[in-house]
Amino acid sequence: MKVNVFFKVRAGSRVSVLRKIVLSALGRLARKKGEVNLVFVGAAEIRRLNRRFLGRDRATDVIAFNYPPSPAADAAFGDVFVCVPQAKKQAAELGHSLKKELAILSAHGALHLAGMDDKTQAQAEKMDRAAQKLATKFSEDI
Repeated sequence: MKVNVFFKVRAGSRVSVLRKIVLSALGRLARKKGEVNLVFVGAAEIRRLNRRFLGRDRATDVIAFNYPPSPAADAAFGDVFVCVPQAKKQAAELGHSLKKELAILSAHGALHLAGMDDKTQAQAEKMDRAAQKLATKFSEDI
């Protein structure tokens, strides 16, 4: 699987580490053909996406979009949008680096693409633990 990383805003993180985190979060999907785009955006862009596709008129930290299956049965595609200003705010609140928060949010979005959900409290806690574990796994590289 190919992971593309795009910066529409300055994020200050190493692309190779973020790719590893996304591929690890995708798990079995990472062995399929396909492409995932990891896009770092500002608050206005994430708010526009949130309003247009999810009906919520506010900025958020991460949004993931799974695309319909490709004609190739073993292909997977999706986009993960991470809001850098929101990540900065959350990193400060949580007392860790922006790079770590970007890693956590990248993992969170990739976990959504892999089929995890966070609609209930229990699901959200499980997903948060998984994203933290992935960020910690690659923390030496962050």
